[in-house]
Amino acid sequence: MQCPSGKVQHTLATAKAASKRARQRTDKALAPYRCEHCGMWHVGQSNGMKRRIKTVYDNHQLRFA
Repeated sequence: MQCPSGKVQHTLATAKAASKRARQRTDKALAPYRCEHCGMWHVGQSNGMKRRIKTVYDNHQLRFA
């Protein structure tokens, strides 16, 4: 089955290996992610939205929300 996005489909193992090779060739942080269209794995840039937001409370303890 072809992905409607036209990207190369991977298993998780091959996506991890491909992202590792790609990180060595470029300065960009590339990571495997599961496609919502085809359910397979692709390699791409992180958009930063998946990072947890840091919150500093009045007692100066750093917690992740």
